[in-house]
Amino acid sequence: MSEQDQAAGLRKWANLQRQQQQAEGAVDVAAAEPVPEPEQASPFLTPKTTAVEAPTMLAPPKPKIPLVVVGLPGSGAVHVNKVKARLGQWSALGRNWAGNPDDWDIRIVMAETSDLAQLREQYSRWALWISSDADTFAVMFRTLRQLHERGGPRRLLALHEPHLPRQGLLNNLREAADYYLNMELLVLAR
Repeated sequence: MSEQDQAAGLRKWANLQRQQQQAEGAVDVAAAEPVPEPEQASPFLTPKTTAVEAPTMLAPPKPKIPLVVVGLPGSGAVHVNKVKARLGQWSALGRNWAGNPDDWDIRIVMAETSDLAQLREQYSRWALWISSDADTFAVMFRTLRQLHERGGPRRLLALHEPHLPRQGLLNNLREAADYYLNMELLVLAR
């Protein structure tokens, strides 16, 4: 549980305690009977006990879903936000699997990395970021070939800009990955 969630839970609990104490302290004076001090209490009377509410337990944060993304030129927060924005667009289109973009743990990986086989064993969800510039096909096919040669995943989601049509670049890339590299590139229809 994060520190922020714990602090919020403690504040909520403390507020409930204050409200309960104020409610107990605000007694109707006309209906109230005098209560003797604890030292002078009669042995025949049992003190009124109040149950102390346990702090409200917040559900633990849902674990984030790891998504390894290749094909981006770097690994900064700008690229992570770009991927999350695309997942958010798919979610807005009603793609339930995309969920909330903040539910994803985006991990940017370079195709040249030497430990792709270990990463493939560790993570099951992979994506290829496909941009829309003039050299995209050559760059993306080279990335897929590097993944193939270094023991990377055999199935990837095509993450692309929303205006990129399926005919042309996306289909050509999907077919080349399948035919030459025996890799599945999942291209989602609009």
